[in-house]
Amino acid sequence: MSGSRALCTVLSAAKVELPLLFFAGTSFHPPVANTLLLHGDDSPVAGTGSAQRLDAQVCSVAAVSASEEHEENGPPPPPRLRITKGAPWRIDAGRRAKWSTKEFVAKNAVNVRQIGDPVLHAPAKKPRLPRGDIEALVSRMFASMVVARGVGIAAPQVGVPLRVAIMDVDDAGVVAIEPELEWVSDQVEETSEGCLSVRGLYGMLERPVAARLVATDVAGKRFTVEGEEFGAQCMIHETEHLAGVLYVDRLKSRDDLHPVESEEETQRETA
Repeated sequence: MSGSRALCTVLSAAKVELPLLFFAGTSFHPPVANTLLLHGDDSPVAGTGSAQRLDAQVCSVAAVSASEEHEENGPPPPPRLRITKGAPWRIDAGRRAKWSTKEFVAKNAVNVRQIGDPVLHAPAKKPRLPRGDIEALVSRMFASMVVARGVGIAAPQVGVPLRVAIMDVDDAGVVAIEPELEWVSDQVEETSEGCLSVRGLYGMLERPVAARLVATDVAGKRFTVEGEEFGAQCMIHETEHLAGVLYVDRLKSRDDLHPVESEEETQRETA
């Protein structure tokens, strides 16, 4: 998905709200609202009742320090994100002193794969990795997304054909493993959409105005995310990536595809 910023504020133990994400530049039109509600396994899902706070997908993120992770006399490993419990998702790569955010990004970021690359056009597979490897993959995805100034990314976009996605992430976001759309609204609106894997272009297409997604967090627990407007659009966009579908595959006509006005806008807008 395309967007220039995403912040996450924990409003209560029951709700996490991601404020509106604005498209940069004049070619994109921000939606009316963007709200994601996160629920635990036993919680109602339509915004009714109380939802429990999630264990691991609403989490703080910090780079693992070299001193903590490598053998006493061995070389330090590349920094990666550590996912912990109980705080809003945020990148804090310098928290353990040895790695700055700049170093974290430099060590983990890779080029985002572009349209035409086979990994983007085939269904991704279920990840069967230990948690440490999942966190290392998330580190690569997060850093690559930051470099590209995105707000969401799927594992195939960094060359890994596994069903893992980050959605609405910048200073905040959700890691979704094996995400599936449980429900989408029958009401649709025409909206603009871009993609880190389709650089320099954006398209106009119809998307549902609301959606509900279920996924697994890094601890193996299922959770539910509800999105409206851009929140729903982002969830659908990233989930379709994992099915080998790009937003350009949904366009009715080539006339619905337009160039972004400048490279600077492309870098800000595409995610």
